[in-house]
Amino acid sequence: MTQRLAFRVAFALALAMLVTGMSARMVQADTPIRLVFASELAPLSFEEAGKVRGILVDLASEVFVTRLGGKLDAALYPWERAQHMVEVGEADGFITIATSARAAYANCGRIPVLRAPLHPLVRRDHPRRSDIAAAGSLADLRAFAIVSYLGNGWAKQNLAKFDVYYAADYQASLNGLAQGRGDVGFATTTTGGYFLREFALGNKLEMLPLVVDTFDYVLCLGKKSPHAARLAEFERVLEVLRSDGGYSPIMERYGLQADALY
Repeated sequence: MTQRLAFRVAFALALAMLVTGMSARMVQADTPIRLVFASELAPLSFEEAGKVRGILVDLASEVFVTRLGGKLDAALYPWERAQHMVEVGEADGFITIATSARAAYANCGRIPVLRAPLHPLVRRDHPRRSDIAAAGSLADLRAFAIVSYLGNGWAKQNLAKFDVYYAADYQASLNGLAQGRGDVGFATTTTGGYFLREFALGNKLEMLPLVVDTFDYVLCLGKKSPHAARLAEFERVLEVLRSDGGYSPIMERYGLQADALY
């Protein structure tokens, strides 16, 4: 290969890489990032007056729209379907708990968008309430029937040796537990606390002090998404959001204090 030909080849490769990089940035700038959220999971994600609302939705909007000047398309779906959409490339990503199953089709962040301790729930009139309350770990609850919901990746990963009934969605799981289905449910101080308060379940269900896990909700972007490379950018802005007080108005909007949740 002559020197001139080698130069032309190198120039062509460099130009192709430049065009590809520019095209990717143009896609990111002009194409909304489409995030899907679990329906009926207030205060994290839910519909109100025809609009998609929730802590996770508002935080994503604050980063991608307000801070980065981009566009966000936020949509609610049953959680099983939402995950499938990211897996096949119909949606760009979601904010959830990183699991080994999700790592197969999405890159998940390291910095929590939200942290939420997970507690057992029990009916106040359960005949074995004192036995359940005496549990010192998740393993101690193996003798009891658990109520969860479809699409709960944590339950699939951590409750394989438990007797688990899966309700259609999160609210249905709490309603079922309150009506006597199963013995124990699990709820975070964010979503669980909200449902007990807003749906008058607090007089039937009790959140026990035991912390069986702490959920770190992180942004996961599908490997097939044209926005897949934006994870680091999101987390960089997220850290700024923490330091400048940007979390507080979002949390307070849903009756929560920011300093206890991240």
